[in-house]
Parts: sequence; structure tokens; C-alpha cells
Amino acid sequence: MKKILSVLTALLCVSAVFTGCGKTDESDEKSSSGKNVEDELKDVVEDLIDAAVDKDMEKIFEYMMPDDLSDSMMNAVGEDLNGFIEEANDVSEDVTDAKVVSVKKTEEIDENTLIILEKVFSLAKTLTDYMEENDMSFEEFAEMDDEEIMETPLGKIIEAVESPIADVSSPEELVESGLLDAIESTYTVKEGCLAEITIEADGETESMEFPFYNIKGEGWNCEMILYPSMLGYVKKSKQASANSKASSLYKAANTALVDMDEQDLDVMGTFIISSDENQNYNLNSDFDTEIFKDTMKEYFYDIDELDYFMIINNGECSYVACQQKVEDSEKPVIGTYPISQMPAVVHAHSVETENLDEDLAFEDIYNESVKVIDNK
Repeated sequence: MKKILSVLTALLCVSAVFTGCGKTDESDEKSSSGKNVEDELKDVVEDLIDAAVDKDMEKIFEYMMPDDLSDSMMNAVGEDLNGFIEEANDVSEDVTDAKVVSVKKTEEIDENTLIILEKVFSLAKTLTDYMEENDMSFEEFAEMDDEEIMETPLGKIIEAVESPIADVSSPEELVESGLLDAIESTYTVKEGCLAEITIEADGETESMEFPFYNIKGEGWNCEMILYPSMLGYVKKSKQASANSKASSLYKAANTALVDMDEQDLDVMGTFIISSDENQNYNLNSDFDTEIFKDTMKEYFYDIDELDYFMIINNGECSYVACQQKVEDSEKPVIGTYPISQMPAVVHAHSVETENLDEDLAFEDIYNESVKVIDNK
């Protein structure tokens, strides 16, 4: 039993922790039904609120997972469903006057994460099918030992994915590794997105971000149980991604500087190179920024998607800060290299850093870096 639970948990964590998100400006896009997608998402949230008020766990299950899987889960839960309903009583008292103010689509969920979600659902369906075929309850299944579990149809799946799964660091790596091939996909998740839900209750409003996914033939579901508890991990993933981009910029910059030095081009001095040429500071008049940026692009293709600045100190890139280019209404995640650091003191061939104040905006970090160079 521990084996199957460990695999399910690992897959769920990978899909949540590494939810890759990309900005979308298509909030007014239409679904196949011709209805605005955000209106469809709002319908889902309103249905879920109604289900919570009515203590309708069957309806809630239907909006958490594929329909046939929700049926299987309901059958498997059986008498234990009464416990869920009792717990729902307290919740329902708080939502009787709740009203959905708005649902705004914020970001898309990447294709690889959706594939992992398909595999999670498919694995869960394999589990519930086995329980139904053998007339087993969750309690009885939980009493099976590892050896018995490996004798079931789940054995080959567990064997294929349990040990190497910790070695992958992104949904893309997990999908490309082939580890999930042992799980036959019985569902197709067409698309997924994060959306900000604003709800009014007792005269107060609160906004929360939840993921939605569209299952082929069934429409949109809202994962309001698994993902909210893991949104912190999603945010950490976004921060890790931003820091990774800063690291890639750092490496590309230093490679470009080495190339330029080998061409006997002047790379000395202490100055700032920015994606915004107006933000270049204390620039060495002999430094060729065009060659530098063109060379960097050879080593980091996505450089044009970022706002960035970097401190060049006597032929070496010593510090980088960057953020994804976003609309003015969105708050970007700032990545730095070294991670979570900002410049403190410039030495002859290095830059001493200190812990980054998380409340600082990108422009603030740039301004502080200018001061540090001035105080060299």
C-alpha cells in the first residue's frame, strides 16, 4: 500500500510543484460552445458553491475529477461519505450567502503538467477499478502489503515509476523520460489555466487563485481541494524558474565576455548593462554592447522575453536581476543570481552581496545597484 501511495503522492507533487505557467492575453477567448471561457469558469465556481451549500458531495466530486472516476471514488468511499458530509456542514454555513463577483483567467498551465494530470487520473482510475472488481473498500485495500500490491495490475506501473521519479526536476523531464508510459491514459485534458476567483460573503470580498482544467467531452473542472494546499509550492516553482533564468543570463553573459576578450575587445570597467539601453550605467565607452548582446543571445535564446540588468566588473558578470516581461497589471516574479541576493559592495574583481529585500521592486534593485557602483 505504501508503494502505490508514494507513487500517487510523487506524481501529484510534481504536477503541482512544477506547474509551468505562461502569461496569456486571451481572457476574452471563446470556448467551443461560443461562451466566454471566463463565464464558463464562473459557472463552475457557482455550481461548486451551490453544491457546498447543499452538502452535495457527489456534485463536488464531479468537479474535482473526470466523471467516471468521481463515480468510482463515490462507490469506494461508501459509508465514509457520511464523514465528509459532516465536515461539510461547517463549510456550508459559511457559504450560504456567498456570491461570485468575478473570475479572471490569469495564466495557462503548460502541456506537460496537463499530461501528468491525465496520468494521475488514469492511475487513480486503475486503482478504483481494481477495488470495484474485487469488491474491496479503501480500508481493505490499505491493509494489503507491498508484496500483495505488486501482484495487482498496479505492480508494473509502480515498478516503472517509483524509483526514478525523484530524479526529474520538471514536468518536461518527467514526460520525456518515458517513466509515465506504463500508465495508459484514459483521459484527455485539453487545456488548463489558473484563474483568480473573487467571492463576496457577509459584505466582504476575498480573491483566491485556483487551477481549472478542461477534460475532453466533459468541460471545465476546478481543483479546489488538492491545489489550494499546494499553491505555495507553485509560487516557489515560479520563483525557482525566475532564478534559473537569472542564472542562465549570468552564464551567457560570462561566456560572451570571454568571447569578446579573446577578440581583444575591451571588457574592463564596472558598469551596468540593461535590457533597456536607457538603463545602461557607467558604461565603458569602448565596450561594444551590440556584440555583447548578440553573443549572449547565442547562448540564451529567450533573452528578449526578459527585463534584466547585470553588473559587469572588469571582464566578469558579477550580478544579474531579471523578470518576465508582463502587462502593467501583473506583478512579475524577480529572479536574481546569486539567488535572493542584491549588491552591497563592489570590489576590484567581485561584487559582495546581501540578502534581497522581497518587498523591493525590480526598479528598486536597479537603483540600489547604481548606488553601489557609485560608492565603489
